[in-house]
Amino acid sequence: MKRIVTASVLALFCLVPAVPAHADGPEKMPHVAGQGLVPAYAALRYDTSVQLKDGRGAGRHVLWPAAWKVCGQNPEAGTPLQGRRVTLTVVKREESCR
Repeated sequence: MKRIVTASVLALFCLVPAVPAHADGPEKMPHVAGQGLVPAYAALRYDTSVQLKDGRGAGRHVLWPAAWKVCGQNPEAGTPLQGRRVTLTVVKREESCR
């Protein structure tokens, strides 16, 4: 009987989705300007809505994130995200930010 109860409790914990703990309150926007696009994505939660904006104004699309870097961000670092969309202004790694 004890084995069935233990198995049931373990199965129940497997069904409950893992939620990250926020000991310091709501999630805040990290400082990602100046980083590569891949580390910038890694600094954000997986469920954050991210829009990319071409820093050259040419409307280019990011096909290979590792070849791009972040020049600007909106919202600013430290701003509570609370489901807000994040806009990252990006250029190719070999280009300079304006």
